[in-house]
Amino acid sequence: MGKTELDDALQSLDKLTHEEARMATVQVLKATHTVDERVRGVAAAVIGVDDRVARIEDGVTNVNDRVAGVVERVAAVDDRMAHIDERVKAVDDKVAEVVDGKQAIQSPRKYLTPIYLDSKEERIIMQQTASDVNQVKRLSFPT
Repeated sequence: MGKTELDDALQSLDKLTHEEARMATVQVLKATHTVDERVRGVAAAVIGVDDRVARIEDGVTNVNDRVAGVVERVAAVDDRMAHIDERVKAVDDKVAEVVDGKQAIQSPRKYLTPIYLDSKEERIIMQQTASDVNQVKRLSFPT
């Protein structure tokens, strides 16, 4: 084998080596593009999750606002119920006085001495008490 043949063989080997390096570079470039596409897909999915989390946070905020409104309304109802309880207690105290015979029944012309009630009178007093309770409800919960 001569020098020219050796030079030609080395040149062919050099060309093949360059060609192989180019082919390897192409394969690496393909793999890089594939990874890049996948990373972009993951990034898009993360953005989608982030958007959904933001919507959920908004929903939770709305629920918290609604609950705060309900709490305020319940507090107002509690205040009104306390007022009603006071009025009902006053009515109960009056009924207890009448039932115990401590309250005098008044006549248009004169005062009568305390008397004990029979069942008919008790019904009348109970009806009056129910009427008083209804009056308290109308005053406390206007329509």
